Amino acid sequence: MKIIFALFLLMVLNSNPLFAGDPFCRVWYSEDSLSKIKIYKEPNGKYNGILVWIKHAFAHGKPKIDSKNPDKSLRHKELVGLKIVSDLQVEAPGLLSGGKVYDPTSGNYYNCRMTLKENHLQLRGFIMGIPFLGKTTSWWLAE
Repeated sequence: MKIIFALFLLMVLNSNPLFAGDPFCRVWYSEDSLSKIKIYKEPNGKYNGILVWIKHAFAHGKPKIDSKNPDKSLRHKELVGLKIVSDLQVEAPGLLSGGKVYDPTSGNYYNCRMTLKENHLQLRGFIMGIPFLGKTTSWWLAE
């Protein structure tokens, strides 16, 4: 009976995406449901995220671009495929920190941390390295 229960438990855990592989490396809906972000892990162990889908990706028949980027040479890049989360590292189980998040609607970069909470991520963007001076958004699993 113990073997059957152990096999059942293993099957359930493996079918749940939060327990299969790296729980951060998934596709997540943004809080407003207007975009999807794919979080992935680089060979150096750092986590990044790119925009893989935007609900309103076109304006006037053309793909929306990163028009507010502080680097003028990057303002021609399309938003879909844009790296918006970079250089996060594992601080503790379920917690990534030490990275940056880019807001293409304002062109601003913020320090950030991500906390895994069941089937969603809490992303905290903040300024001057002080988490108290920031805002938290929740992303939920899109896969």
